[in-house]
Order: sequence, then structure tokens, then C-alpha cells
Amino acid sequence: MTRIMRHHFRHARSTVGLVAALALGALALASCAHHPSATVRPHVSAAGTPARSISVPISTVGCTRNDACVAVGTSSVNAVPDAVAEFATPKGNWLTLAVPSARSPLIDAVACSGTQCLLGGSQPGSDLLWLFQAAGHSLSTATAPPGGIGVDALTCDLDDCALVDTGADSGPPRFIESSDGGLTWGTPEAIAFARGDAVTTLACGTVSDCALGVLSATHEFSLYVTRDAGATWSVQTTPSSWTTLTSLSCVQRRCDALAQDARGSVLVRSRTFARTWTTLTLSSPASALACTPSATCLVAGGSANAAPWLALVRGRVVTDVRLRYVPTPLIAAACGSQVCAAVGVTTVLSVPSDL
Repeated sequence: MTRIMRHHFRHARSTVGLVAALALGALALASCAHHPSATVRPHVSAAGTPARSISVPISTVGCTRNDACVAVGTSSVNAVPDAVAEFATPKGNWLTLAVPSARSPLIDAVACSGTQCLLGGSQPGSDLLWLFQAAGHSLSTATAPPGGIGVDALTCDLDDCALVDTGADSGPPRFIESSDGGLTWGTPEAIAFARGDAVTTLACGTVSDCALGVLSATHEFSLYVTRDAGATWSVQTTPSSWTTLTSLSCVQRRCDALAQDARGSVLVRSRTFARTWTTLTLSSPASALACTPSATCLVAGGSANAAPWLALVRGRVVTDVRLRYVPTPLIAAACGSQVCAAVGVTTVLSVPSDL
């Protein structure tokens, strides 16, 4: 897939989050046997913080397991491409973070572990990786795998990380693993079946077991699973109604994700590493999902009239979050152990998961 096609796909994904419809009930289920009812609790409140930059929109957020969060935005609209970053303490105080020097940076993906986050994207002609370290609140350049022209997806569990990037010269996507938190990378495994496809999500339950979502040029979604660290992949059957899958996260055999179907957005869960799924249909289309290790999840989105929407989900119990000082839809979400975060283009927001 060309860089132009990749750019348009990313723009389209961002647009989906910005045109989602807001509903007072954070989660509701369709009246169908496949979508049993959820319990909706009264709302709680959370307040947003204005982003420190108004010219560069915030687009990506991640939280470490010790509950430090990092939010990043990049833009090439201006004559000189720019980037901004902020970090939040576990108490929810957002502060400016210095950004590494880079040529026309574009950040598209983030994955966090115990005390650090990897942020991935591209700069002209190569992959780009930044490393956020909670200790010292620093953002620095990390060594990216050679031979790629842009990181599409990232996943980390402690020191075990994996990424999918696009190979140079319009080559197929590549799967690459790291065993030291992204400091060094192993040998790339070409994903030949995904040539020309857009990567929608990536998650690994173990070092060997990973799941990859791709969307074809004709907008057909497929989910693939590897059991041997990317050496071979097999297609995994998903409901035919799903049009895409994003925000996938896995721990061992447990996976949580955000699917889209004809009804709208669906929170989907698997305890068999993507072989079977349970579903929770959302009354409002959502743009992002994130979950804590204890399986409390944060769902973020917004409506066509620019009203933001946020909800916490524990099992099938839904808590709607009443938002203050959040002027635009929320487009990305992340969770640490006890703190979650969400961002809009001009807003950053911390939410304790025990609200």
C-alpha cells in the first residue's frame, strides 16, 4: 500500500471517530439473542484539560501499568511539520513533554508496558519510534527496525513487544518482535497475504500468539492469528457482520476489542484467543476502547454534532461518564492499572477506573 493510501485510510479512521452519534445511555444492546442486555448505571463526572497546543491536534494516547500517561499529536498541515506531547501523572495532572527532533514525524500507534510506552509512525523513508519513560517523564528517539517506511501497529507486554510496519518499495507488511522493550528488533517476517491491505489492529497474548486485523482495498475485514511468532498465519473466522476490528488488546487467551457492524459499534470479548466472542452492542458509535488488567474498560467516542461521549464498562455493567470541559469528540483511549485516559483533538482527560 502506498504512503498516500495509508494516509487516506488513517484519515478515514479518524473521521469515523469524529462522526459518531452520542446517546445518554453509554451502552445499550440490540433486542436480539446474540446481544444480551447490559446493566446501565447512572453517570459519574470527569473534567477535561485543554491541550497545550491548538495548532497541532492530539491524536494518540497511552498509559503505563504504573499509571503515567502520554499523549502525542503530529501534523504536516503547516509549512514546517510539527509535533506536540504531554504526560499525565497518576493523579491526572497533565504537563508539557519535550518532543524529540525528527524530520516530518507522523505518529500513528502506541503500546505501553510496566513503566514505558513505545510510540510508532513514520518519517520520510523510514519507520519512526519514540520511547516514553515514566521515570523522569522523558520522550526520546528509539531505534526502529531498518527497511520499513512506517509503523502501522504496536503491542507490548512488559519487555516483549511486536510491531507491524510497511516494507520499503511498496513491499508487504512486516511482523517484527523485540524482547527488550523495543531497544532492539528481530528478523522481520513478511506478511505476504496482507500486501495492499490496511492494518487495523495488532495484539499478542503471548510472545508466540498474536492476532492481526486487516482491511482490504475493497473494505473487507479479516482477522489472522499466528501461533509461532509470525512465521505462519491462519485466518480466524469472525462474525460476517463485522466490517472492521480496532483497539484489540490481549492477555494470554483473554482479548477485548471494538468491532463495527451494521448496528454500529460493538464491544467484543474473547476468552479463547479470538476463536469465539461475546458481544455488547453500543448505543453510540465509538472510536476507541482500552481496558485495565482487571478488565475494566473505557469506551470513547462522539456524535455528529461534536458532542463527546465516554463510558466505563465492568463486565456487563455500564457507567456513563458526564463530561465537563470537553468540547469535541474523543478519538483515542488508554488504560494503565487504575487510571485511564482519553483525548480529543484539543483535550486531554484522565479517568480513575474505579469511578
